[in-house]
Amino acid sequence: MKRTLSYILLLLVTLMTAAYGQDIQKPIKSSRAGEKRTASRYIFTPGADALMITVKVWGEVRQPGVYEVPIGVDLIELLSSAGGPTNNAKLSKIKIISSHLEEGDTQVLTVDVKEFINTGNSDLIPIIQPDDTIVVPVKPTQYVLTSLSWTQQAINLVSMYALIQYYLSR
Repeated sequence: MKRTLSYILLLLVTLMTAAYGQDIQKPIKSSRAGEKRTASRYIFTPGADALMITVKVWGEVRQPGVYEVPIGVDLIELLSSAGGPTNNAKLSKIKIISSHLEEGDTQVLTVDVKEFINTGNSDLIPIIQPDDTIVVPVKPTQYVLTSLSWTQQAINLVSMYALIQYYLSR
């Protein structure tokens, strides 16, 4: 009986820990219902009198997704539109993946935004092109912190199990 109770408590704690660790994300809705979003188009916005391009922003920004931005927007303006980088963003290795449909090739450019922040040299920041995908990577230290978090949870489960066993054996 005591052994069954300890297994039930251990299972309950495990399930609660697993449920607590889940990250719930809201889906990003398209601004046009039912329309498939493609990044290989130009959009004219009558109210803004600007020709817009569609680009994708992935990774460690506050609001990743598909953005319609005016032609001539640079990387800093685009990242600002996406809410800016998170605290976990590795700003020295931001990648811009450009697909040139006419030529049929893909170019990957790595931009050091951290150096731009330190020097203010705007020549380091490229202009965003249609169909670009911007990837803001996570800092390597974040992988270590995530691993430590899982290790801490495992240690907590073992110590809780030991406490349950101790009190049930009294």
